Amino acid sequence: MSRSRSHIDYLLGCGSDEKVRLQKQPSELAADSSRFLDHLGIRPGQRTVDLGCGPQGILDLLSERVGSNGTVVGVEQDESTLELARKFIAEHRLQNVELLQGNAKATGLPRASFDVVHARLLLVNVPQPQQVVGEMVALARPGGVVASHEADWGVSICAPPSQAWDRLLSAFKAYSNSMGIDLFVGRKISQMFREAGLRDVQITPLIYAYPLGNSRRGILCDLLENVRDRLVMQGLLTDIEFKKELTELERHLADAATLVIPHLFFQVWGRKPE
Repeated sequence: MSRSRSHIDYLLGCGSDEKVRLQKQPSELAADSSRFLDHLGIRPGQRTVDLGCGPQGILDLLSERVGSNGTVVGVEQDESTLELARKFIAEHRLQNVELLQGNAKATGLPRASFDVVHARLLLVNVPQPQQVVGEMVALARPGGVVASHEADWGVSICAPPSQAWDRLLSAFKAYSNSMGIDLFVGRKISQMFREAGLRDVQITPLIYAYPLGNSRRGILCDLLENVRDRLVMQGLLTDIEFKKELTELERHLADAATLVIPHLFFQVWGRKPE
């Protein structure tokens, strides 16, 4: 499937480091996403869509659940990322998966045509997330499910305290704010869903303290590396300051005794009225 591309200011850019991170993310979040999809009660033969699917998203998890008579549509804006998704579905022979290059705020897909509309870590990375929510609700059929798995940076714990953590996190929040990104959107999704007309909205909050060796223990470092040039360009840190603080933070996180809770997750879902 193909459509003309519209621009979204994705917080983390589309560089090679971000693509590598996105290819690691599905395995990191697979257990949480599997449980989430089980809650949604997806059945064989249903029609589903994953907005902002990236190079994999949950395409394989949806494919397994809807079966050969069902359909999965993955929507991704960036062409190079979409090519990675094409390779993924070819390698895994996901014959019930289609891909669309498009804007998650205006996909061009048929209205009211999906049993399940899903997005993961999309609303926290784009400005005006309510526009994405509006598109999600529009795509869902009457009685269909709209679901979001999002981060919320309102709780970020590093203990013992780290000056490097505090300074780098502050710079990341300032950069995000300058891009019109709401890092606290996770807690707001349930209200956004209700305001968009969804019923029976339910919420599951998730919080993890990542131990040494877990790939998400250093997620803040990974995200900062992806936006390093932009932080420096905006004058939030000099290049020298960035290197110094990041090195210190990585040293601090390498201590197994350091408690690391980067952010919360919120899994939120609701049903479109019949």
